[in-house]
Amino acid sequence: MSTQAIASRDVIDADGHVLMEAAPGWLEYFPKAEAERAEASILDNHRHWYNRESLDKEEIYQSIRDRNKGAGGWDPAVRLQHMDEEGIGTTVLFGTEITLNQQAYSPAICRGYNDWLADFCATDRERLKAVALVPGLDPEAARKELRRCVEEKGFVACYLKASIGAKRIDDGSLDPIYSEAEGLGIPVLYHVPHALKQLVEENFGYDFIRSHVIHPFSAMLAGLAIVFGGLLERFPTLRLGVMEGQVSWLPWFASRMEEQYEEYAGRPGLDPGLARRPSETLAEGRLFFSCDPDEKYLGFAASAELGGGLRGEDCILWASDYPHSDCIFPGALTTLTEREDLTAEQKRKLTIDNARALLRGR
Repeated sequence: MSTQAIASRDVIDADGHVLMEAAPGWLEYFPKAEAERAEASILDNHRHWYNRESLDKEEIYQSIRDRNKGAGGWDPAVRLQHMDEEGIGTTVLFGTEITLNQQAYSPAICRGYNDWLADFCATDRERLKAVALVPGLDPEAARKELRRCVEEKGFVACYLKASIGAKRIDDGSLDPIYSEAEGLGIPVLYHVPHALKQLVEENFGYDFIRSHVIHPFSAMLAGLAIVFGGLLERFPTLRLGVMEGQVSWLPWFASRMEEQYEEYAGRPGLDPGLARRPSETLAEGRLFFSCDPDEKYLGFAASAELGGGLRGEDCILWASDYPHSDCIFPGALTTLTEREDLTAEQKRKLTIDNARALLRGR
């Protein structure tokens, strides 16, 4: 199936990115003290990445632009042009520096970022879909910010890290966020990294490649918290997505969770306390995982049965990761649609149907 065989207007990129910090005037969206802290965090992070403390501010801002693949991260007109060229109808937008390099954010940082993203998406709200950043360590403030973003700005989802500080994502203190998302009818989307990344760096040193290799482990830990933490049982209509962790591991992981449940359910002191099997939770169809279009074992993962009649093709989402340095551009969509190990129906599910099920028409 070629890109032309899938109507471009229907294709949904489940995980694209913006680079607010590369845009002119981005600091104006924050109170002065928060702007200074946000900029300092970004500058320090890049000096850490490049292991060059001597890099000045302008060099770092230019490096942010140069290491990414296209100005569509900060210029919405360019973004829409690239979407047209790639055959993408809609893209779901997460942040980059300002949202990925810390475990939690203040209410003021979240509000400023969300306001900037709303202005970015205002160029074409039908095609550019915003995901709200919320202050995870302040669940009441997060609940209020999420409602503001959805009701006033038209955002389509809530974004949380795969862990919130030292908390797993199934921690009961986060329930106000989940309750609000469920009430608003929007999904919660977890994006790497997990606190595991910090643990690895603190114990074994920083390495850019290694920090990317552990992305799937972050996704696994998020999936484990969702299933064994009973999140979908506590919130019976909530939809969840685990982003940028690939999916080739998913069949094995689903099997492993089921095996461990069978081994320990009913054993004193070891029973996981679940009301149902992990396979039954997956089979409900409310938990989704995003893939890379060039994963070697994507065809296997899409065809594998995960339990309860659910196959990978029913919960895997295609994502471009544009404009990040390791994304495929141009050609993220054709890389998937020209694969020979996916059927035409599977390609449609991954690029259209599953994202529609996650977003429910938003």
